[in-house]
Amino acid sequence: MSMALRSSKLIVPRLLGVRAMSGPAGDGKAGAIREAGGAFGKMEVAREAEYFYKKQQEQLKKLKADQISQADFHQKQIEEHEQALQRHKEALASIKK
Repeated sequence: MSMALRSSKLIVPRLLGVRAMSGPAGDGKAGAIREAGGAFGKMEVAREAEYFYKKQQEQLKKLKADQISQADFHQKQIEEHEQALQRHKEALASIKK
């Protein structure tokens, strides 16, 4: 068996196992409704865009809340470290006397 024939037999099954996904959002080529075109196709594109917009807004809201939470945590850590530093300075001052 030639090398080209062997390599093509190895590649073809791998290519058949790959699932094809739709193209970019709004391209009008995904699903039966979009393929039909017309008002239903446009409406489906708009709904999909709205869904992903809302999903992105939820993710941004969660990210912002997480960032605020982390900032609060670190601010409390700074305050605790400053208090510990002050206690250590006072302890050193009392030892030196």
